[in-house]
Amino acid sequence: MVKVKRTGAHDKDLEDLLFKTPDLDKEIEKRIIWFKKNPSDTRLKNHPLRRRMKEKWAFNITNDVRIVYEWLGENTVRFLAIGKHNQVYRN
Repeated sequence: MVKVKRTGAHDKDLEDLLFKTPDLDKEIEKRIIWFKKNPSDTRLKNHPLRRRMKEKWAFNITNDVRIVYEWLGENTVRFLAIGKHNQVYRN
């Protein structure tokens, strides 16, 4: 099972996202549970990022909402951002 740590930026993004779309709450939790059990679950569309976000990864919550994260070790990740595609890849 993968252990998840969160950054303050991720928590702020999550708060903003749920304020705008509160109905996503259950879907986010469901996808995080899937991720913790099996990051390779094909329903997540988990993928490595490139260019300036090299060494970071992302998985889908919906077609447009992603969680961006980085591996801290073999079984630990840190969630860096959550939001719509154009928001999480802005930096």
